[in-house]
Amino acid sequence: MHMSDAPTDDLQRRVIDFARATQAPEESFLMRRAALEDPEQIHSIIDGLTLSLISYCYHDHPRGENVHEVMEKLETVAPDSVDARQLERRADDAAALQIPFIVTLNRLVEDYYSLRRALEARLR
Repeated sequence: MHMSDAPTDDLQRRVIDFARATQAPEESFLMRRAALEDPEQIHSIIDGLTLSLISYCYHDHPRGENVHEVMEKLETVAPDSVDARQLERRADDAAALQIPFIVTLNRLVEDYYSLRRALEARLR
């Protein structure tokens, strides 16, 4: 490998790592090396990364209750009541499901932004 191949190899690895992190299928074109000097390939990769992130959000988002909706209901009941304690438990349960997803999603969005910028820089 030449020194000039190192940035390309790193970018290839990052694309594949992102595809894996968003659970792209093994047969996805994102899991293979691409011609990163070809503008059409770069556009396809950017589109693929975008769709992979959207798909991850759709399929992996916890299907539990919405924490914000439960908290709004909590504001309508008497403090320290049986209803309030029950709603607090429901809000805690919903948050326990959603927080790990949100933490992962935040990291993926940061990775996506960085990857997209690096790929778009190759189009200039």
